[in-house]
Amino acid sequence: MHDYQMPLVLFTVMSQWGIGAVLALSLYQWQTQNSAMLSPKALRTTIALIWLIEVIGSSMSMGHLGDPLGAYRSVLGVAHSWLSREAIAFVMLNGLISLWALASWLQPNKIRRNSLLGLFCGLIGLPVILITAQIYYQMQTHALWHTPATQISFIGTALLLGFGSVIPWLQLQGKKTIHTLHFGAFIGLLLVLMGLVIRVQISGANVASLLLWWQVIASLIIGCVIITLSRSSLFTKALISIITIFILFSGEIAGRMLFYGNVMSQSPWF
Repeated sequence: MHDYQMPLVLFTVMSQWGIGAVLALSLYQWQTQNSAMLSPKALRTTIALIWLIEVIGSSMSMGHLGDPLGAYRSVLGVAHSWLSREAIAFVMLNGLISLWALASWLQPNKIRRNSLLGLFCGLIGLPVILITAQIYYQMQTHALWHTPATQISFIGTALLLGFGSVIPWLQLQGKKTIHTLHFGAFIGLLLVLMGLVIRVQISGANVASLLLWWQVIASLIIGCVIITLSRSSLFTKALISIITIFILFSGEIAGRMLFYGNVMSQSPWF
């Protein structure tokens, strides 16, 4: 599993998922206001899950370090290192997301304030994702990373997972979804597809990999199902809704494993 760098796979996918979910939920709250507000219990549960996804995902990056206790040194090269910039950006972003979660948990009825704070966190999170992408894009010797597909795929993961998971989750709570959520998931799906199309044309891409085909099935096809069938009663059953979210998540995990595996299996790496 070394070639797939699972700590980095979980870090990038889960942190991007969390950012996308904060943005999706905040857009939903902002547009619906009191008309379709989640109950305080359901809202607190949703917020806790999103916060855990983001914070646990971010902490997974520590598993990649040879000396986790020396992680503080990763911020010392901010003037020249995208890795240092990423570390600082995620510390600040996680602080903001924690503030949003705490404010929403303590005062769930303050919809306007909480959704504005959440929208700010989500919008700030998108350039943070691009900082992560730049770590890989800057490696010009690795064609499979030094491609616009890297930035496109990372943002696509955030939107597809974030919006694509909030849609069935809201339906499970008995709430009608809004067009903005479908549009966000659709843009995420298009970006993921675009990243795949670009990458498979690059020399060294493992187009025969089962990981790639699982991403096509679990991310793209299931994403289409979520977008097109979310108006039906498909996701009112807890088991179906949760399984659908996990399949979508597994598709992006597979895609990110392939992202790392295609390069990390090469020797020498640098």
